Amino acid sequence: MELSATQEGIKHVGVGRKGSRLLSADLVDRIGAEVRAGRVPGAVLGAFMAGLVMKGPDTNERRLNAFFGKPVLDDPAALADLLAGAAPEPIHAICARLLAGEELNVDEARNLGRYLFAPDAAEAICGMAASVLRVRYETPDEYEGLLASIRDTFEPAFQTPVPPGRPVMNLAEPFDGVRRSYMITPLVMRDLQHRGFRVVGMCGRSGGPKFGNNLKAVADALDARFLSGNQDLTDEDHPYGWFLDQAALSPALDRWVEIRREIIKRPFLATLERFVDPCRAELMVASAFHPPYGEKMLTICERAGYPASIVVRNGMEGTIAFPLIRSARILCSVRLGSGEYRRHEIIFDPAKTLTRPYAKEEILTEPDLAVNTRLIQTFCKRGATDNPQFDDRVKVTCAGLAEAVEWISCHAGK
Repeated sequence: MELSATQEGIKHVGVGRKGSRLLSADLVDRIGAEVRAGRVPGAVLGAFMAGLVMKGPDTNERRLNAFFGKPVLDDPAALADLLAGAAPEPIHAICARLLAGEELNVDEARNLGRYLFAPDAAEAICGMAASVLRVRYETPDEYEGLLASIRDTFEPAFQTPVPPGRPVMNLAEPFDGVRRSYMITPLVMRDLQHRGFRVVGMCGRSGGPKFGNNLKAVADALDARFLSGNQDLTDEDHPYGWFLDQAALSPALDRWVEIRREIIKRPFLATLERFVDPCRAELMVASAFHPPYGEKMLTICERAGYPASIVVRNGMEGTIAFPLIRSARILCSVRLGSGEYRRHEIIFDPAKTLTRPYAKEEILTEPDLAVNTRLIQTFCKRGATDNPQFDDRVKVTCAGLAEAVEWISCHAGK
């Protein structure tokens, strides 16, 4: 997809605290021309302007003020009014605070989220909020408030109790999927189901910026069982557990997929969408490829009220799968009888499970979905495939997660 000049600008200024770059004079001119011609979608404009303000504009970049007729890059309130338009006054005030670099408390973040997920939300505010929170990093209070606002958007069928039975486990990976390895997640869910859980795979359309094979695509190809409401989560077994499509759970969340594709960079939803919990799970399992996010994700789980959580670190990018040539780090958190949480890290060496050594990982280029589906189906039927690395990755991942589940079961409620 060819990017507009303003989207190219987002790639420069909407990266983060350390990665943002200055705009060239040519790019400033091209962005200004798009603004003047009215060709910049609201979400793109909000994301770009917020990223530029959070980075701090230089003299060259301040030339963009001329295209707006006033110095909005130096006045958070003026920029907030420009982007917020007809939004309620409290939202104007929150926007101005965000653009000034201020943090929100839980209630403020929840109120912002209620606006962002409303069907008539101004897309410029959506892009602005997503960009500000990404560049300066979200706080635990903001994550908690935004997650609470997402719960408010659940469809009625997912606001009812689940039928009695075995404990529920949520499993969620990045929704943009994998591009360098085969996905084994349904087989991991199958193993965890055999260990006494009703396993729910959280999935949905990819908001980008990657578009690999994700869990929804794999589940669709397998013709797997999707939940239409909490009452579907019975205590019977299915080959791979159950799957929950974000579009069925919350059309308001699914609407954001298109916004996210426009603003290029991953917003707060790339993290939060994995931690929604309509089924009131006892255990959350997720993955975090980049080092700082492991502890952050445990904190989100704890603040969301999960009794226990597991976050796989140093695994295969974009998935829950473990590597075969290096150790994975498994971060665990469990709520004790006192109500406090205890954390523990397991360093899982694949060599203690494998019967053959590997000199390098299998690195694929755009793995074929049909091949991936066939491998999962074959392993499910026979316990092995014609791909030894695929088989061993299933074996290692299941063994590592079993160790983490065992640690949690030994410490829960104590």
